[in-house]
Amino acid sequence: MSKPKIYWILIVVVFFLTLLTTNNANLHVKTVQGAVKPTLESEIVIGIDLSHNNDVNSTEIANLTSILNTTFTQQIVFLNEKFTSESLSDIDVLTILAPTTPFDLDLEEAKVVEEFIKAGKSLLIASGFRNQTREPLNDLLNVYGLKFNFSRSIISERALARNFTTPKIPLTENISQLICPNGLGISFNESKLESYQSPAILFYNPILLVNSDEAPSENNTLISSLEFENGARILAIGSAEMFNNSYIEPLANTSSIFLDNTDFFVNAIKWLGRNTGIINFYDPWVDLDGQSINIGTIINGNVTLVNSQNQSLSQVQLTISIERTGSILSSRGMQISPNNASRYFGWVSTEDLGFGYCDIIFMAIHIGYMPIELTAGRVYLEPPFPSRQNPNPAIMGLFLASSFLFVSSAIFIYLNLEKKE
Repeated sequence: MSKPKIYWILIVVVFFLTLLTTNNANLHVKTVQGAVKPTLESEIVIGIDLSHNNDVNSTEIANLTSILNTTFTQQIVFLNEKFTSESLSDIDVLTILAPTTPFDLDLEEAKVVEEFIKAGKSLLIASGFRNQTREPLNDLLNVYGLKFNFSRSIISERALARNFTTPKIPLTENISQLICPNGLGISFNESKLESYQSPAILFYNPILLVNSDEAPSENNTLISSLEFENGARILAIGSAEMFNNSYIEPLANTSSIFLDNTDFFVNAIKWLGRNTGIINFYDPWVDLDGQSINIGTIINGNVTLVNSQNQSLSQVQLTISIERTGSILSSRGMQISPNNASRYFGWVSTEDLGFGYCDIIFMAIHIGYMPIELTAGRVYLEPPFPSRQNPNPAIMGLFLASSFLFVSSAIFIYLNLEKKE
């Protein structure tokens, strides 16, 4: 093999080892930012769809708007044109009630709504037997595994009572009975929990069943919700009629037997606006993130939980742990700060652990929610001085290749100079 070829091969080897060393040095240093802060009630912007021949009259829209104005101080936007990225850009909660015309394929309205969800926004979507409007809405929902079902699924019960206390979730706060006339059943394709990747679907909850003792199915599920990893939420309701003026009355009318429908509508807007029900991490940090530390060091961690306004966090269990390849090496419960009900602090020891990279994990468990895990940082545990660390193979290989390249280059130059003389 000629000498120039040898040099090119050596240069490639050195370049490859350099990349390997760089990646090895930076791969395990990661700081994860927490969730966004909750949207305040005064900042929620609600978009109400009026552009698809929705089967709700102006009086009913006026009543719903009045309820929203009584409860919130947010802006309400009436969408009279087909959906575009621009028209939905400032909307936090998109409300679509009983559309009777398909969504425009030329304008890619379904794609616009999907991008809306990918941006972390939320959707309230309701169909019903009265106008049999399942097809347009299924065009939007099929991608998430939700589907309104018409055949065999017409639910004619007018009053549905259910125990909404176990588990208690923000959508069912102050709810004991909902009136859901002539609704369509809702089904969910469980495979979407694994197959819908971006943003991942974290949680599916069949909120209202005709019979709470039955398993959810297309024949008995009237209200379902989805939560996504980016904070987006979808609330699907099989009875758009539950929001008409026969079952929704002003909040001031405390004697109304239909008051729970009104409360549910208000709860839904709060929940979809990410103003309630948020148990997530905000600004987590670990003192030693990205550092090499001696085995036996105490790791201190602090984290703030994003919680709904006026919602107690007393039922949240929070831990800080050290994990390696998914196995917990050490774990300890965290304590709540006496000065801030959302702020937690705790520590975990690295005593008696083996050397190597370890993840610092915060884990929150709250009744009615899936456990939420956050990798807040990674450290390298090393034996205390003067214990000797094992050499890094990539660095050692780079050193040897560089040394060989330098020596052989010097010899090559020396031999060429001798030939010229």
